[in-house]
Amino acid sequence: PASPVPAFVTAEVGNTFYVTVPETIQQRHWLVAEGATVTAGQPLVLLQGAGIHHFYMQFDAAQEAFTLAQSRYEHNRKLHANGTIGAEVWSQISMQYHDAKLTFEHMHHFMELLEEAPEQQGSLLKAPMAGVLRYGDASQPLADGGLLLGIVPEQDIRLQVSLPLSIAADTSAIDTGSCQLAVVRRDNVAKAGFVDAWSATVAPACHLTLGQQLQVTPLRQLQALQLPKQSVYSWGTASQVLRHQGDKLLPTTVTILAVDGDNYLVQSQPELQNSEVLSDSVAAAKGVLLGLGGE
Repeated sequence: PASPVPAFVTAEVGNTFYVTVPETIQQRHWLVAEGATVTAGQPLVLLQGAGIHHFYMQFDAAQEAFTLAQSRYEHNRKLHANGTIGAEVWSQISMQYHDAKLTFEHMHHFMELLEEAPEQQGSLLKAPMAGVLRYGDASQPLADGGLLLGIVPEQDIRLQVSLPLSIAADTSAIDTGSCQLAVVRRDNVAKAGFVDAWSATVAPACHLTLGQQLQVTPLRQLQALQLPKQSVYSWGTASQVLRHQGDKLLPTTVTILAVDGDNYLVQSQPELQNSEVLSDSVAAAKGVLLGLGGE
């Protein structure tokens, strides 16, 4: 384990499915709490006001315009094929058809999500997919093209954590206190000595909430040797232990990687592997090295 670092529960940019509105919506009555897990087709919000009625009128008009443009396109395609009409006329007919098709398809996608609710004088909008619901800004009327809601797929909810550069390469997992999550991706751009990393999907057993901020412990995967804390003493700017070899104790410099309870985890080196180190009277032995105790 390394020192705790801040993290937050989120989804990577681009993984959220957003729903915008093709017409100004005056009122929105949410049927589901923000952050709730929803299923595809579940009613999410009641849309009311003149804007939703205008949308139905615009949809009918767009459908009629597309039907007429399609009929004209199919009729004149044969005439263009046998040379009865010129390229310029055919180009205009073709452009009108594709413009009408794009307009209709755009409105049709939104129309598929609506379910009329005449008793409530509005329409219910259904979830386009399963995931976690996020509201858009509900403080003002929603203008044409405005963001109504977002849905985050559950498998895309992860922990984003900023790792110090010194431990980023060998951090393999993150401990939240209630669960451990593997690190699945690290960015290659440093930000003031840190890099962003992403965990595996946050499991329900972790009991974490989208948007939550918390402290987590990076878990490093590395080769290390375990030494009792009392065996380590400072020598100048370094840390040393007294290694037993034959009838001698040899000062050996160590690099401390982490703390594990009453022990230090130190960088592995051949001369320390399977060796004994002094763990009692270390301060007295250091005094001898400093020439304070004679023999």
